[in-house]
Amino acid sequence: MTTHGLRRRLSALTTVLGLGVAIPFALSATPAHAQSSLSVDKSHEGNFARGGQGVYNITLTNSSDGPTGRLDVTDNLPTGIRATTLGGLLASFCEITNGGTTVHCGSGLFFNAAGSATLVVTVNIADDAPCSVSNTVTVIETATGGGETFTHSDSDPTKITGGDCDGGSGGGGGSILPINLNGVIPMFNNITTNTNIKSPGASNNSHQKFLVNAP
Repeated sequence: MTTHGLRRRLSALTTVLGLGVAIPFALSATPAHAQSSLSVDKSHEGNFARGGQGVYNITLTNSSDGPTGRLDVTDNLPTGIRATTLGGLLASFCEITNGGTTVHCGSGLFFNAAGSATLVVTVNIADDAPCSVSNTVTVIETATGGGETFTHSDSDPTKITGGDCDGGSGGGGGSILPINLNGVIPMFNNITTNTNIKSPGASNNSHQKFLVNAP
């Protein structure tokens, strides 16, 4: 990349992300990248409700005074949750793909200097979404000049309400009654027990031991 092209790229990203001026460094040298200074946080507020909407926040933070490597962000949304719109400072670098199940950010995204920026992801919650999900965002950072990479990720457990997610009985532990015993009880209710009818003193008795209350 030419010196002119690199300066233009730094200037453009500084303007878009609003993270301050680029830290000067030797244009002919590759910045040292022994360890990454980037962190990622995935969060939301409150519970999500079936059939409603929710908002996730993905925040990237650069804690050093130097530039990060090139960033590639992927958020594969959990079952029953689909992204609809993107907002925040990072939105222009990101897109919704795979029918709303994936949010991806790339296109030369990196931080010039210390600071943070957030991507706001508005999502729809399916009517049959699970009662609890966990959403993980992964960021692959490639050091300037290529080569060394760093992986950053964060997970955000989310409770979903509505329907049987609100404490409805899912079965188990309760009584099996009422059961329709029509035709069962009468069958046993009229069993006749015969002792040896041919023996002296034998008898023929009907035993009715089942009592059923009328409905």
